[in-house]
Amino acid sequence: MKKITKTMRHLGLKAEVCCRRSFFGCSRNNSSLKAGVLVKFLDIKRIHILGIYGSGKSTFALSLSKRLNIRCYDLDEIKYKRKFDKIRSLKERLKIIRNISRKTSWITEGAWTSYAAPVYRNADLVVFLKIPEPRIYWRILKRYIRRRSDSTKYEKDTILTTLCIMRQVFRYFHKPKSFMTLQSHKECIDTYAKKYILLRNQKEINAFLDKVR
Repeated sequence: MKKITKTMRHLGLKAEVCCRRSFFGCSRNNSSLKAGVLVKFLDIKRIHILGIYGSGKSTFALSLSKRLNIRCYDLDEIKYKRKFDKIRSLKERLKIIRNISRKTSWITEGAWTSYAAPVYRNADLVVFLKIPEPRIYWRILKRYIRRRSDSTKYEKDTILTTLCIMRQVFRYFHKPKSFMTLQSHKECIDTYAKKYILLRNQKEINAFLDKVR
């Protein structure tokens, strides 16, 4: 651990590795890493990325996949037999997730928690994209405007669906009893993650990716 911290200081990064307290103040054996960790130094080959809609999970996961030459799996693709239409049973989803989590290398990304426990548990590193709420709304709106220029490809991306997504984001931050919340993500990290890194903005995301080899 001392060697890792020393390496990051040498790089001039505001990063540290330490035995951490959980999000709720309870002592844990797993570790927290702040932005700028050298992934190659930690020999990380199994990574789970989480965050709410609009946090940039898919873009980040694809960038990481290309840099590390590791296959990326989308939890949405696992949930649906036909995307946003026919849903797999929870038993089917868990079987697929368990098979992925047993592989020697993988990157998974998604917001779902109900069937993601195996990847949280087996990941060498969990990356939490905890982007500020106002920034999330802006990203979702920008994505809608961009996609309207290709209405044939994104015909299902209407202003109504965009508002529904924004409503789910609001519930994520402010309604702890909703099916997917900031609280549930924190609990999954506290319960399962061995090591996690919290990235809070694009600058930290870029700093992390720049140091990945």
